[in-house]
Amino acid sequence: MSYLKIKSNLLFITIIPLLFVITLSSIILYEMHDNKKSLEFIKNRILEAEALSKVIHNLQIERGLTAGLVASSNLDENEKNFIAAKNDSNRAIENAKHIYLNVTKNRDSVIFELLDSLYSRDTSYLINMQISSARNYYTKNISKLIKHIKTIPALMDDKENRNFIQSYSNLASAKEALGQIRATLMEVLSTNILIDEVFVSAKEQLKEYNLNIENFKISTPEKLLNYYNKSFTNARAESTFEIIEAVLRNRNSDNFNLEPTYWFKTATNTIDALKKVEDELFACVERSISQKLDSVHYKIAVLLVILGISAIIVTILMLLAITRILSSADKLEKEHEASLLLLEQYKSTVDRSFIVSKTDPEGVITYANDEFCKISGYSREELIGRRHSIVRDPDTKKEFYKELWHTIKDLKQPWIGEMKNREKNGMPYWQQAIINPILDTRGNVVEYIAIRVDITQQKEIANYFEDQQKISSKNFKFSMHLSREYEKAIDASTILLRVDRDENITYANNKFLNITEYTLNEILGKSYRILSLEDIDEAFYTEIKSTIASGAIWHGTIKSKTKSGKDFWTKTTIIPIKDLNSEIIEYLAISNDITELIKQKKESERIARTDILTGCGNRFRLNSDMRELDNLAVAIFNIDNFRQINDFYGHQFGDLIIKSIADKIYTQVVKEKNLRFYRLQGDEFIALAENYSKEMLIQKAKNILDVIKEKFIIQNKDILISCSCGISFEDKEHLLSTANMALKIAKRGSADLVVYDESISLNSEYENNIFWTKKLSDAIKEDRITAYYQPIVNNKTLVYEKYECLVRMIDEDKVIAPFFFLDIAKQTRQYFYITRTVIYEAFEMFKDKEVEFSINLSLMDILEKEICEYIFMMLEKYGIGSRVVFEIVESEYIENFEGVISFINEVRKYDAKIAIDDFGTGYSNFGYLIKLKADYLKIDGSLIKNIDTDKNAFLIVSTIVEFSKKLGMKTIAEFVENEKIFKIVKDLGIDYSQGYYFSAAKKDIV
Repeated sequence: MSYLKIKSNLLFITIIPLLFVITLSSIILYEMHDNKKSLEFIKNRILEAEALSKVIHNLQIERGLTAGLVASSNLDENEKNFIAAKNDSNRAIENAKHIYLNVTKNRDSVIFELLDSLYSRDTSYLINMQISSARNYYTKNISKLIKHIKTIPALMDDKENRNFIQSYSNLASAKEALGQIRATLMEVLSTNILIDEVFVSAKEQLKEYNLNIENFKISTPEKLLNYYNKSFTNARAESTFEIIEAVLRNRNSDNFNLEPTYWFKTATNTIDALKKVEDELFACVERSISQKLDSVHYKIAVLLVILGISAIIVTILMLLAITRILSSADKLEKEHEASLLLLEQYKSTVDRSFIVSKTDPEGVITYANDEFCKISGYSREELIGRRHSIVRDPDTKKEFYKELWHTIKDLKQPWIGEMKNREKNGMPYWQQAIINPILDTRGNVVEYIAIRVDITQQKEIANYFEDQQKISSKNFKFSMHLSREYEKAIDASTILLRVDRDENITYANNKFLNITEYTLNEILGKSYRILSLEDIDEAFYTEIKSTIASGAIWHGTIKSKTKSGKDFWTKTTIIPIKDLNSEIIEYLAISNDITELIKQKKESERIARTDILTGCGNRFRLNSDMRELDNLAVAIFNIDNFRQINDFYGHQFGDLIIKSIADKIYTQVVKEKNLRFYRLQGDEFIALAENYSKEMLIQKAKNILDVIKEKFIIQNKDILISCSCGISFEDKEHLLSTANMALKIAKRGSADLVVYDESISLNSEYENNIFWTKKLSDAIKEDRITAYYQPIVNNKTLVYEKYECLVRMIDEDKVIAPFFFLDIAKQTRQYFYITRTVIYEAFEMFKDKEVEFSINLSLMDILEKEICEYIFMMLEKYGIGSRVVFEIVESEYIENFEGVISFINEVRKYDAKIAIDDFGTGYSNFGYLIKLKADYLKIDGSLIKNIDTDKNAFLIVSTIVEFSKKLGMKTIAEFVENEKIFKIVKDLGIDYSQGYYFSAAKKDIV
């Protein structure tokens, strides 16, 4: 590297940190400044709201006095209280205009026009107006001011202060409603007349007051709410509302026996109390904003100090580093040039002393020195571009070269050894070779360099003197050198410890010292047991000692402790080192730190044994505990109708129920040391009992069931849940299966709890399942699963326009319907083989026939990725998608609508059609029809076969047909078994029929 290049790089290194510091400073300071501006903006809006609130308050007082003057016919605008109220209002208006103009600098024309209009109001004119008009003048303007204040929260980003202003809006509206009541009752009490219109108005104003007070209580912070409760709950406030209630209650009275001035004073005191709450609200907001501004100013100051100090430190460190590097740059460049000169001389020396060649990564020769050409008899031109096989001796085994290439190409390690080659004239010669792979910075092989020594003469001598030393002294020194290199490599990559025969440490490398936290002086001469843990069995160390003392190598994992007492694990190999007489002189321990692997393994095992949702043990933990424990019994709990809860409330809500039930069961078993609790799957839990009496476990299960039946309150919803339980006290091998049998029987009989015994065993049912599972397995192996085809008739033309493809099992000379084996197949992967078989035979049958054919698909099929991909492949391969109809079995509950819709959209790309099968029973849902947008609706046979005798069946079918026509879907009636049923089906307007009346399913189409 040149001196100029070093300087350029140093300059670049200097600039990057400084730019980073400057950029980071700018970003943070900008954000702080932006936050400060936002807080100042909010503070100004608060000041404006506070100023307007004072105007509103004084106008409310003036309105009440005006109403009293007009009502009492005392139209003296110079009345003392009226003059004082008018002056207070004007001062509040002037103060608000001052705030807007000089403090917040907000020149909102709308608010200024309103304030100017209020300031120039003619009170002499107002007191000569009708009382309702005068009151409406004040009410209208007060409403404008309140409405303006309510727009302020929308301008604020700070949620806390926005909530404060929202609280004020509610409080101001309540105070305004109370002010209107004050003015209304001033009129009533002055005239002793309460007309219907005024009565209704007062009732509405009282309702408005109560509503806004409730909203205020909901939105206001707790601290302010406490202040409200303390300030507003007093005798005068109660007296105010008692007067209001009394006037409204005695609306037909002609004398309310209450002085207007007393009412006005009482109501004003109550409104003043609300005003105090307003003042406290604004004080809280101003304190909050001031604290936040102080915090921002403090943070900016601290940031500037930190950044300044950081910049100075970085600059000083960079300058020191640059000064030192520059001072040594010249020296490094000179040493580099000297090294290049020496390297060239070494290369020249090696070329003159050894046989040297280079090849590319594929083994093609790219360089050969004179010695190589001389010993091989080939010219350099003959060698370059050829492989080394040009000089390979044919007697050398292929395994030799495979091992060589594996070492240098795959392992990327030097290969050292002897090899036999052939000269151009066919004469053999021997070489001692070192072939070294040259790697780039990414570890890829760039080329191979081979350095060889001619040992032909030594080989020839060795044939005559077999008892002489087989390698030359030069080669021996070379081998020793390699040995030392290997030793250095091992020392650098592993933890090494050497111990003498008395178990005292004689050597430890740096990796050993780093992991144990000891210094070399602290451990030399000490026993290796200094690292031993107290809880390790002494037999462990005895086994190690006996192994290595016998001369054998010991391999294993050792747990040790550091100087500070921390545990660590190593994968260790201890090798006995022997002298020429095979006597052990010391032991060498080579170790690798596997502490992190051990910790990760333990954490993985803990996670694998824990249910993520509830935190209790899972099935893996249960199986593990059952292997270790004896004298066991189990109680399995399953939530009744949990799927309905999931469907109605959603899976997240269902998860909350699962956790709640888990908590309830856990509280029942946690104090029992012989009981353990697990969640098996979904909505199923299990309690495992060890050395527990039968009576106690049954009683405990009943207690748990009673607790689960208690009302749940989740997300403010009352939930009632029941649970079924199966208990077994059988042997360990059959414990879970028999408990599951008991649970199934409890579910079937709607019992809370069933204890297993032989009399209620489901073994016969399981035996039947096993019988048909074997039958099915044999049929699949012997290719006896096939498709049969039943025609679908056009009810108008009686033409066979479609066929449904139905699966059958051939058992000797019998044709077995899917009723006997299909549900059992669904419990195994054999089911998908059946689906693929029917799909394949259907496409083969109809590939050259111009009729539609339908294939039944369950939700299992549609949601199975491999089946979907197989269907798409068949549609693509055969190109007959427009004649294919996929029937979705409607008797199954659809949970994953997204997966089903995705499948439908994909097959429609091939012009395939969709039918809903078995509609009318099971999980029938008209919502499915709308979501799935099917082309055909197949009405379930259980309705069709009774349509001639069952009025309800007739009504249901007619409703389905009418609904389908509105959705534009064609209808198909299944189980049309006679002419009478066919006539009814046709008269109802059903488009197609299918059943034995026309034809049974057959192997070949009609």
